[in-house]
Amino acid sequence: MNDSAGKRGAPRGHRGATRPTPKPDEIIPVTTDICPGCGQHPGESKGIETITIEELPPPRKIKVTRYELHRYECSCCGLSFTTSHKDCPSQGRFGIGLLTEVTMLRFHLRGVLRRIQDSLLYLHDFDLSAQGVNDVLFRVGHACKHEYLGLVQRIQKASWRHIDETSSRVNGKNWWLWSFRTNTDDALVVIRDSRGGGVLEEVLGDRCQGGYVTDGWKAYWKLGNVQRCWAHLLWEVDSNKQISEEGAVIASEVHTRFHLLKEFLGKDPPMNERRRMKEQWDQEMVDLVESYEDSIHTRHLVTYLKNGLGCWYTCLLYPGMPPTNNLGEQAIREHVIIRKIIGAFRSVEGCEYYQYIASMFATWRLQGKNILKELELLLRKELCLS
Repeated sequence: MNDSAGKRGAPRGHRGATRPTPKPDEIIPVTTDICPGCGQHPGESKGIETITIEELPPPRKIKVTRYELHRYECSCCGLSFTTSHKDCPSQGRFGIGLLTEVTMLRFHLRGVLRRIQDSLLYLHDFDLSAQGVNDVLFRVGHACKHEYLGLVQRIQKASWRHIDETSSRVNGKNWWLWSFRTNTDDALVVIRDSRGGGVLEEVLGDRCQGGYVTDGWKAYWKLGNVQRCWAHLLWEVDSNKQISEEGAVIASEVHTRFHLLKEFLGKDPPMNERRRMKEQWDQEMVDLVESYEDSIHTRHLVTYLKNGLGCWYTCLLYPGMPPTNNLGEQAIREHVIIRKIIGAFRSVEGCEYYQYIASMFATWRLQGKNILKELELLLRKELCLS
């Protein structure tokens, strides 16, 4: 028997996982004047064996800097002003590097306050209280507010946006975290004490254009140009197909229609063809509902289909729009994980800074940007050079 037959491993042409050897920043010759055998001088070296090591430098200790910002009164125009420095925040005692690291520990590594305290103490010999950590996050959150408001405007002007919501405890009460994600991967987090349409009116305004990809929650019913999520629909029909013969037939019909929709979208058809097929498929969905509307075994399922009539094929009118809200659910997943870690927000102010910072992090992450560098740039602009 050939031992190599059926051998498990990466397919031919697969890129290996071995790290390439980097160019060294420093070369350290390791020589000796003493032979480990006899203790005498060993003579000249007969060759060199090289080992390249990647290592972290020792942890940085806190650096204390005093900036002397000079005040001037211009002899030409009379303007009175004080100088600024790109590394010196106009308020507070903590620099940009420290603000950035604390925020990264909290929002990127999902650290709890006690772990953040430990990390600062062990790595930098810097003792910061839990209240101090909170104060840092409040300052960073306040610095993100201006960019956050600009993000709201981009959400409103997008071609379409995915929307989803999940519960979030605040001060022992049930609030809601809303997530908005655009076709250009801008991401917005809004935390409110409501799951109603008023939140959508507040965020989207009355001039919002474009489409929406949502689930079947009734707050979305008043929005125009909604694409109802087919992933939710498929789950509904699959959970009902065992109940009755009619349910099985509807499930088969819906799966077939979804397959046809994906196949059609994959061809990237022109808009006139898209409009024609939307009109045809919308009518076919109406016919499907009417065919089983009187069946007592499929009443719930038919109602679900009926509530979405006119919204199952909206994606045809927006090239690139997916027929499911999977991207919206992906965007909200990080906040669900954070909720499991922290349990609840203990103040309304905590919600406020969370939505500002979390929106920036989510947007940078989706757009493939370096979160640490982007945060440093934002903090310098808002705290040092504003």
